Amino acid sequence: PLMFNTKFGSFNGSTWEGLCQQVFKRKYQAECYQQMPASPGDYGIEGYTSDTGWAFQCYCPEKHYERTELYDKQRDKITTDLRKLKDYAQELQTRLGSTKISRWVFVTPEIDRNALLAHAKTKEAEVRAWKLPILTDDFTVLLHDGDHYLVEINEVRAACGEALVFDDTAPVLAALTGQQEQYEINVHRKSGYRLAEKAQLPDFQTRVQMLSQRTIEQFLEADGYFRRVASVSPMTHVRLIRLINEYEQYVIETSATWSGTAEELTIQVRDGLTKIISDELAPEFDKANTLKVARYMTARWLAVCELDYG
Repeated sequence: PLMFNTKFGSFNGSTWEGLCQQVFKRKYQAECYQQMPASPGDYGIEGYTSDTGWAFQCYCPEKHYERTELYDKQRDKITTDLRKLKDYAQELQTRLGSTKISRWVFVTPEIDRNALLAHAKTKEAEVRAWKLPILTDDFTVLLHDGDHYLVEINEVRAACGEALVFDDTAPVLAALTGQQEQYEINVHRKSGYRLAEKAQLPDFQTRVQMLSQRTIEQFLEADGYFRRVASVSPMTHVRLIRLINEYEQYVIETSATWSGTAEELTIQVRDGLTKIISDELAPEFDKANTLKVARYMTARWLAVCELDYG
């Protein structure tokens, strides 16, 4: 299933709406929040507060778009759903009763604010000009991203026994910015350090070449494997990358302060990552997957140089 990754977790349209409904019920309880079921039709609002006339429409992209495309999707959704206020004014009237809509709030995980804000203001002026009986004269369009509801999202997560959100952004693996040859040179040099105890053996260079080759293969397979995890289980992927990125700081520090051999450090890094993933992500991430990630990340750190031997 395709999902949109955010710092709050991975969502599609229906799971984002599900979270939003729980959030609105908590946050707007005092204003008498009322969920609006999607059947028999979707009228451009998914709930409203009967006391204050705030109406809410949730939107989450079904996958990751680059910024311009994301803006286009959000812009079109706002246009389409505001149009429904006019098209379904009568149906809405029977559901709203005496409540008039004063604020229409577009709720989406992330907003590329300025361009979308300008669009929202243009649309707001258009909608006001329709003079619909279900809207107040000062009808306003608001854009809310997930941060507006961070306290409530964390309350919902805590109630479900999930980890709270303190991150700024959705976690991603560090980008590879170097050249392939440079990564190969790094790995070859470090393979020599790792086999230093065997430097007197006649087949030392052959051993270095073999270890180097294996490490490069692991490094090249790593990112494809992480992409597969992301596509099969986005939630697991977000948790996994958060752990890896945090552990990476430990790897960099330990590399700087290490006084044992290069191979001892390599084993400590690999086994330490295996343990931390086992502790945090079992049972959905089994032993074989855990060992694989530790192997892949150790190779990646060797190539990219977070794991180094002074």
